[in-house]
Amino acid sequence: MLLSAAVSAGVPPQDAPSAAQASQPPQPQLQDAQTRGVSAQAATDAVASQLPPTDPVSQSSAAPQALAAGDAVPASIAPRLPVAPVLRGVLFRVTPPAATLLPAEALQAQGDSPAPPATASAGDPAPMPTPAPAAPAPMRASYLLATIHFGTPEEQGIDYAQLQQTLAEVDTFVNEANLDEAWKPELDGYRWLPEQSPLSNLVGKDGFAQARALLPNVRAQDLDRMKPWSVLALLEARGETGGDATMDARLQRMAAGAGKRVLHLETLEQQLQALDCVPAAEHSRVLDERLRASWVLRIESAQAMAWYRARNLDAWLADIDRMQGLSDEARAIEQRARRCLLEDRNARWIGQLETLFQDGPCLVAVGAVHLAGAEGLLAALRRDGYLVEAMPL
Repeated sequence: MLLSAAVSAGVPPQDAPSAAQASQPPQPQLQDAQTRGVSAQAATDAVASQLPPTDPVSQSSAAPQALAAGDAVPASIAPRLPVAPVLRGVLFRVTPPAATLLPAEALQAQGDSPAPPATASAGDPAPMPTPAPAAPAPMRASYLLATIHFGTPEEQGIDYAQLQQTLAEVDTFVNEANLDEAWKPELDGYRWLPEQSPLSNLVGKDGFAQARALLPNVRAQDLDRMKPWSVLALLEARGETGGDATMDARLQRMAAGAGKRVLHLETLEQQLQALDCVPAAEHSRVLDERLRASWVLRIESAQAMAWYRARNLDAWLADIDRMQGLSDEARAIEQRARRCLLEDRNARWIGQLETLFQDGPCLVAVGAVHLAGAEGLLAALRRDGYLVEAMPL
């Protein structure tokens, strides 16, 4: 579930580059229960018992009994190692640290202006004191929103009316890439295989037949030209091809309609480079194993939606990192793709984000698992002194 959790642009239009096919209407998205597989609610119910309790553990008021030598310390009173706090949510308020005064400004603010020169003559006018600099204005909060790149608002549990109110509080909207950017022919190489190396050669006859069965709305000639990452993205998103119905596109339209300044963390080409960072011949190994056990993806799609609805991004990332059903070789390949899609992009984004948060209130919307984990955006912001608070949504 890495692609559907990390990349906002989703799968670009899938018509292969052919003049004869250019006039073909887009294929409708498949929305029936067969494609969707396990329902999000069913998965939510299935993982409810896995969610850690959110209420603090109550402490007994009774005095502990004395322990005899050699007795085991009861777990209830044994010292516990500190655990990193987990923020449960998909919308976070981010407040930058207070501005730091320069050393000279700090001295002036404390009233430590230098004494008059000892050689001053009697009757000389006293030097005018240097006014202390005004205290810096408190930093205004911004918001960081975790998005999911498939599903309906009802499945996601997202209240877009509340997001509209949050958007009204900020000056700027920021997302991963411009979803309205026109597709350029020079970008085709990131998503299409060479004609002499079709997908059917990479995954074999049986694998290609399985891909066709799982993605019936994609024409066979287009599927045979798609790179493995593109096929995997469609499979993870239950066959949904994105477009104007995605959460990311909806938010960008809302921001533009509200007259907000709209900025992007990367270009479409930079996003495609991250998607296509593993050679197709190697990535096809991951696709082949996913096709042989396609039920894993169906369950993981439902599980991902369940974790999102439960606002538990760390559990979602842990599911992704388990890479269930993959061999050691395929796991190593997928780890490389993960590095390109998550950690490398987070490292490029964090400086931009901190500048945006310091400049003024903004709403930033990026793929959910970019926020989670030790190398996620939330952890990086907190290490740099930002106050990060989960908000109800």
